[in-house]
Amino acid sequence: MRTKLFRSILAACAFAAATACSDSSGNSGTLSVRLTDAPFPFSEVERVDIFVVRVDARRTEPSETDAENDEDMSEWVTIGSPGKVINLLDLAGGVTTNLGEATIPTGIYSGFRLVIDPAQSGVTLKDGSEPDVKWPSAAQSGIKVKLDAPVEVDEDGSVLVLDFDVGRSFVLRGNSIRNNGLLFKPVVRGTAVDITGGASGVVRGDDANGPLVAGATVEVLKPGTLVTETSPDSVVATTSSDANGAFAFSFLMPGAYVLRATPPSESVYKPALLAGGLTIVRETETPDLLIILPR
Repeated sequence: MRTKLFRSILAACAFAAATACSDSSGNSGTLSVRLTDAPFPFSEVERVDIFVVRVDARRTEPSETDAENDEDMSEWVTIGSPGKVINLLDLAGGVTTNLGEATIPTGIYSGFRLVIDPAQSGVTLKDGSEPDVKWPSAAQSGIKVKLDAPVEVDEDGSVLVLDFDVGRSFVLRGNSIRNNGLLFKPVVRGTAVDITGGASGVVRGDDANGPLVAGATVEVLKPGTLVTETSPDSVVATTSSDANGAFAFSFLMPGAYVLRATPPSESVYKPALLAGGLTIVRETETPDLLIILPR
């Protein structure tokens, strides 16, 4: 029996493709793949458009070079071929869009890649200008997905979310986006939805009844991280509080974390951690978190 393997969350439409291979049991399962993004930190940016050619999967983990060689399909199976431009900034806060799905054999899959076309991709600033972006030299670029864990496809189906970290994928080449442009160094994380959890809450100033703080950067950090830590290696996921001080995280692996809120630069408040830390539970939303910022 065959089932569908892969549906990604970049856009709200699915693309099906069948494969002719099978595992030793002869069973197949559905894996859906979805795309989301970590919030982009540059306030000058209006759009980050990426032309997604296709998404591929394979049993074994590829090297970066294997993933980049998008013309070599010897071990890969295509899950979806959306062939369209997607604005990654539309996918903030856990929003996802489908990239496709395919019928593939059940089992463990350790390799995924996202193939994009740099020639049809670009960044647009809020003033309408387009900064120079240094893309890979190839006409197309295969990007290795960094999996939190291998993906198991069973007969009930699976969903994989691709988290395109915009802020880490586009690096400033100088002090100004307009004058110096950006270097594209893609960071795409892959997580199976059915093994993740989420969290949500608000940021306030002074105390539990204090003013709501909008525009604060909220970060999920590795255990033991201090409020003053600046190393990007400590950051697991980021978002920002909305006009009502609210924030939300999706697709986090179960475990213990530190949660930090940093107010906007013009704020009277200082950064603070969530008292007691954050624990993510599989397939569970942890609500009503409260981070209080001191003066």
